[in-house]
Amino acid sequence: MQEKVPVAGFADKGMIRMIIRQRRGKQISALLLMTVILCCGCSNHSSWQKAKDRYVVGVVTKSNTSEYWMSVNSGMEAAAAKYDMDVITLAPDSELDREVQEKQVEKLIDQNVDALAVAPIDSYHVPDYLDEIEKKKITAVCFDNGMVGGELPYIGIDNHKTGYQLAQELAEQLDHKGQVGIVAGDLKQKGHRERVEGFEEYMKSEPEMTVKFVESGYANLQMSEQKVRDLMGQYPQIRGIMATSAVTAMGLVDELKDTDIKIVAVDEQEDSLKAVENGQILALAAQSGYEIGYETIHYIQNLRNGKHLKKKYYLNAEILTQDNVKEYRKKDESQKYKK
Repeated sequence: MQEKVPVAGFADKGMIRMIIRQRRGKQISALLLMTVILCCGCSNHSSWQKAKDRYVVGVVTKSNTSEYWMSVNSGMEAAAAKYDMDVITLAPDSELDREVQEKQVEKLIDQNVDALAVAPIDSYHVPDYLDEIEKKKITAVCFDNGMVGGELPYIGIDNHKTGYQLAQELAEQLDHKGQVGIVAGDLKQKGHRERVEGFEEYMKSEPEMTVKFVESGYANLQMSEQKVRDLMGQYPQIRGIMATSAVTAMGLVDELKDTDIKIVAVDEQEDSLKAVENGQILALAAQSGYEIGYETIHYIQNLRNGKHLKKKYYLNAEILTQDNVKEYRKKDESQKYKK
């Protein structure tokens, strides 16, 4: 049963990560940290200039402050090395900095990159840079998070399916009875919203289960100790919670460790995998940042070679529990090595 509930809920710095690779198998990686001053419509442009004979992919992620995004960068670097590309990555300080992110995309367009890969902070806002991409005929894709309208191809997991599967797993472990809740990222991001919608869709098929709350706005953030206490006080019968990111989930793990509340979550990172092994997280949808990063560059390479591809390129997000997490970790590391 689905109970209708309300959904709760310009930094001036950026980071440029330049990965410069030489041909014939030699590689040079340089980390360039740069303060990007963006104010009053003006910007302090980088002195970087595109080499005429190099294929350059400009990447803008949602943040640079979590293990997940570092893993995305690693996957992109590995693929760029394989396909002899240069990658320039920019990221706002926060997953809430839409204006900064858009200025960073515009900056890369001004630098005449050959391709763009963007993880949109706001999926429901139509950015002005789409017109410039079309005008300059720049190859452009979205990754990790899609953009409403489908203007750009999407590389990432099927978020609706992921939310649905996590709801199934939670329901089975709770004997298909009881109250559950959701703690989500920013619902302006299509990925988080689709995870919530998938979870809610499954719960409609459970007559003895109810979604009591949806708390949103936790974009790469943990819920405060006081907020968790307030929620538990307001909903004392809660038996399970889905967190739409691992960062948020790990905060709940700490705050709810002395309860019987079951937690399911999304994102493959070291602490969340260990939490599954230890039984602190019941089930984890293994969204691999490394794979998303790698496959995004691979997708761009295929477009570069003239291949016709699906606009939605879904990657697998295996549901991990204590029963299969150790085997998955062995397999995952092996696959990374092969790539």
